[in-house]
Amino acid sequence: MRGESVDLHRRPYVGGLDLAASERRCSGFVLLNRLTREAEEARCLFSDEQIVKEIESVGVSVLAVDAPLTDAPRMREVDRKLISMGFRVLPPSFGAMRELTSRAWRISQRLSAEVIETHPRSALKSARVSSVGELLERLGLRSRRELGSLGRDERDALIAAVVALCYSLRSCSLEIAAGDGKVYLLTL
Repeated sequence: MRGESVDLHRRPYVGGLDLAASERRCSGFVLLNRLTREAEEARCLFSDEQIVKEIESVGVSVLAVDAPLTDAPRMREVDRKLISMGFRVLPPSFGAMRELTSRAWRISQRLSAEVIETHPRSALKSARVSSVGELLERLGLRSRRELGSLGRDERDALIAAVVALCYSLRSCSLEIAAGDGKVYLLTL
């Protein structure tokens, strides 16, 4: 779907995906409405097909993925930069990260949405907040589901969706870039 002429900025939804390395495990997905500033949906998705179909059917403009976005699973300059800044990220070449990296790249190439890389724990740290609830409150965002009812994968996907929102608004995202990649975090 990449390469299609789509006006992504007219779409009201951004999304967050906490991608699992295996299709047998939950990949948390959150759909956030940019206009109402509400997380409308939080759920688990499993197969690549299910993930692509869900994201394309709702017309997500920006998707922030908690997974390395590279076609070569190796230690990147951007990973070294994040680590030197005190963020605890695992490089794409590390064990199960190879499978996750490959899956993230494969899925990202099938989406019409703009796909960006994030790391939820690092995003909370860079925003200087201690919880998802505090993050939502500081940004004036709401969730239809009680935060306590969200699983870990869905909470990480919610943080990723907030990164996608901030990126789309060009307001509260923080870009960490190197020659081989970009990772988006938060700045409040």
